Amino acid sequence: MAGSAVSRMKLPRTVSQPVPAVVEQRDRLRSRRKHQPPTPTHELLAALARRKWLILAFAVLGGILAAFVGVARPVMFEATSQLIIDPPARGSLAPGGSSVQDLIDSSIDDHITMLSSQGHLRRVAAALHDLEGATPAQDAPATGTSGPGAVSAATQSRAAEIIERLWPQGGEAGVDPDLKLLRKRIRIGQELRSRVISVAFADEDPARAAMVANTFSQVYIDELAKKRQAEDRLELNRVAASLPAVQSDLVAATDRLEKYRLSHGAVDQGAADNAAREQADLNQQISMSKADLAAMEARLAHIQDLRNQRAPVVSLAETMGMPDLADLEARKAKAPADTDLSARIDNEIQQGVASIEKQVSTYRAQVKALEDRKNVLDVVVADTASRLSGLRALEPQVNLLTQRYNDLLSRQQDLTRRIAAPSAGVSILSQAWPPSKPLTLPPIFLVPPGMIVFAMLGAAFVLFRNRFNRSLRGEAETEAALRVPCIGLIPDPGNIVIKQLRQLILDQPRSAYSRAVTSLLVSAAADQARLRSPHTILVTSSLRNDGANELAWSLALAATRLGDPVLLIDLEPKHHQLTQEFVRQGGGPKAHRSFGDFIRNRCSLEDAVVGVPGAGVDLMTVAPAEDLLELLARADSIECREELQAEYSLVIINGPSGLAGPEARFLTRWADAVLLAVRWNRTPRDIARAVLELLERDGASSIPIGSVLTRVNLKRHAKYQFGDSADLLLERIP
Repeated sequence: MAGSAVSRMKLPRTVSQPVPAVVEQRDRLRSRRKHQPPTPTHELLAALARRKWLILAFAVLGGILAAFVGVARPVMFEATSQLIIDPPARGSLAPGGSSVQDLIDSSIDDHITMLSSQGHLRRVAAALHDLEGATPAQDAPATGTSGPGAVSAATQSRAAEIIERLWPQGGEAGVDPDLKLLRKRIRIGQELRSRVISVAFADEDPARAAMVANTFSQVYIDELAKKRQAEDRLELNRVAASLPAVQSDLVAATDRLEKYRLSHGAVDQGAADNAAREQADLNQQISMSKADLAAMEARLAHIQDLRNQRAPVVSLAETMGMPDLADLEARKAKAPADTDLSARIDNEIQQGVASIEKQVSTYRAQVKALEDRKNVLDVVVADTASRLSGLRALEPQVNLLTQRYNDLLSRQQDLTRRIAAPSAGVSILSQAWPPSKPLTLPPIFLVPPGMIVFAMLGAAFVLFRNRFNRSLRGEAETEAALRVPCIGLIPDPGNIVIKQLRQLILDQPRSAYSRAVTSLLVSAAADQARLRSPHTILVTSSLRNDGANELAWSLALAATRLGDPVLLIDLEPKHHQLTQEFVRQGGGPKAHRSFGDFIRNRCSLEDAVVGVPGAGVDLMTVAPAEDLLELLARADSIECREELQAEYSLVIINGPSGLAGPEARFLTRWADAVLLAVRWNRTPRDIARAVLELLERDGASSIPIGSVLTRVNLKRHAKYQFGDSADLLLERIP
């Protein structure tokens, strides 16, 4: 059993060691689960359900803070005065231009802008100081001088000083505090789409709020009236300065008009109209006379043609309009031999032609007389028109200058009247009265919004924390992240001593912890439990506090229920509390022997272990001063494992953490199975995966490797709704 030094240390070999066979699927600890990630909605609801008490705490805190703010802030009263804008004049509306409502809206915007201007605020602040008999450095428009208001003002002043130190405002430091407070508490707006502007001011004192609102409106009206009065005075001066020049121009134009009338005679429009009408009548008469003359000349020429053609007397009688001549021709036809009738017919024809020629001569004389009269009348009309044109050229000048002079006189009178009674174009529709109902909501109304806002912040905090939590919690999630089977989980035993741990596992077999450890042992050492063959289990972890020590001791104590000897080798340089307590209970010189002494053959296996009567577990530890890496590098793992398994049916090696050094990589050759302890909701998945890659790099791929979730809070784990073995552990066995 003791062996030799040569048998426990590696010797130079001339032949290579056999390569470990790859573990088949049936030899593995357990097949991996198929991990199906939850839907985003399910994950969101589960995360909020797990942290519902934290969210509720945030909501309660928000309600308390909102109530505290509501109690701490001063009670404000808001008084409102109303201004009405004069309607636009009808003459200001351009044809086809803007409507009346557009002009009103534009005027409202202008007034609101001027009411909110910095200059008006300064004038109001100065007026308030004059009313209160204080200077800007002594009093503020809406700050009390005693009682709770003074305390609140002092607190605000200190807070403002702190904020100013943390965040300097530059030019704002020199601003009048009254002006800043006035700008903060004043509210100006239009009442719907009317011509009314409301001016509201909030203050702790209702009377002061009404006084400030009325002063704000009155100062604006007075300032507008002063500006308009000054503008009217300037315009009146310009009108008065331009009157003498216009008057002199009017006198000169009037003189020129009178001189023209005296030199060219008094011609009125009636005479010119009469001459024009007479000229038109004369032209009409000339036209008619010429038409008659042309008709008579055509008739005479036709008669001459008939005579030259020796036409029948009947045709001549018809053309000349002489029925007597036709009768004579009829009588002659009855008595052709009557010479008297022929002479009489010739005489009648001669008289008829002479009469027509006489009428033609008369028409010609009449046309000539009318044309002569027309020529005289044209001369008269031309002279009248010439005199009228000169007169009309001077009269408009006189009329324009007269109208301008009258306009200036009217404007002067209007400006004088407006200066005597100035108008601002804005009037006070309603004075502000001290309000009886406070503007500030009661503190109770701030509690629900505060709770809602803080609950949303709490939910956001929970989701943000859950989103960036890279730890491992569920068995399926662990298998998917590490790509090795997760063979179980161990509840959190808390701070426990070795005696309590023995009682929890051995004396309370139906407890959740005992069932979890026993199930894990059966899964990790299935061959040892079924075939009663020796088995070695390596327990390691990523970090020191991942629960590997508790896991190793729990497996060792649970293995005592099988009735075979169990050895626990604790290779942690800094021994855990459980190991230290077991060593103290064992006592004696054996406690001073170590794993290094056994490897170097300084002592036998019996001398290197520590046992406690009735415990059923032997313990072998490594001395703090020993170099574990050197020991593992020089030790013959196969020979040492065979010697240990010859005495013990189950050997559990509590190896150092994977990140502490490469020692755990050497220990994989000693073990039949490797268990990686992953602390529930604490160990980062990337670190655990890196440690597994280090272990598999040194041939551990031929050894079954599994992960174990340690220190699991079963109640919190159930809230994740993973549906794994933790749900079974929560069930009580009757």
